[in-house]
Amino acid sequence: MKKLIKYTLPLALTFLAPAAQAEYLWGFFDTGLHYLDWTQNTTHRTGMKSHKDDFFYLELEGGAGFTWGETYGFFDLENPLNKEHDQPGDEQRYTFKSTNRFYLGHSGFNLYGHLYGTYSAPLGVHFHDVMALNGIGYNIKAGNFWYKPFIAKRYTDQTYYTGDNGYVFGWAAGYDFTAWGENFSLTNWTEYEFDRADQYAAGNGGKEGVNGGAGFWWKPNPSLTVGLQYRYADNKLGESFLQDGIIYSIKYNF
Repeated sequence: MKKLIKYTLPLALTFLAPAAQAEYLWGFFDTGLHYLDWTQNTTHRTGMKSHKDDFFYLELEGGAGFTWGETYGFFDLENPLNKEHDQPGDEQRYTFKSTNRFYLGHSGFNLYGHLYGTYSAPLGVHFHDVMALNGIGYNIKAGNFWYKPFIAKRYTDQTYYTGDNGYVFGWAAGYDFTAWGENFSLTNWTEYEFDRADQYAAGNGGKEGVNGGAGFWWKPNPSLTVGLQYRYADNKLGESFLQDGIIYSIKYNF
């Protein structure tokens, strides 16, 4: 963990430094209830190792844009009604993510920083997995479509491996549109991992893997968002095959 802090602190300070002089441009904040329904094949095939069981989770999510850049993050409490020490797959867990982009002038390029972690409660009794990314991103916006790719070096602090862990090429993308007088959105996030460390690769299906999700969102009014997401991971999440499922979501927008 000390190495992870050392790895992420310089970039974090880079993002925070201009904040005092930043002009606020946009932002959002919501709280949501979600249910991840893994496919029967995923639940069956992971039963001997990573134990992918269906679960509810509560989420706080938010993001903001400034003249210097943008920030996004969430915090999830998974299996909130379960005991902390239930068997792997059913235990209470918490997950967090923070992504930040520091604009390089008006070039469209940005310095990209990303921190993701998931822990079994309390304090990773069954497992923990933290990923730090530092790299370069780019922002594209055309009308109601936006696309934000990045490429970054990865450091991993995990139950079974800690150290440099290859690279990640990924993106977040979305498209807002109106149909039948209603407001909808399509979103996608994908992370392609490559050149993984040998020890990590041995437990996750090889030197390459994919992790992501695609969502369809309906916004019946400014305070409410309802969505369906297709969740997918291949050679990732502790397994060497495709794992997938559907996430049912409802959010309250502040």
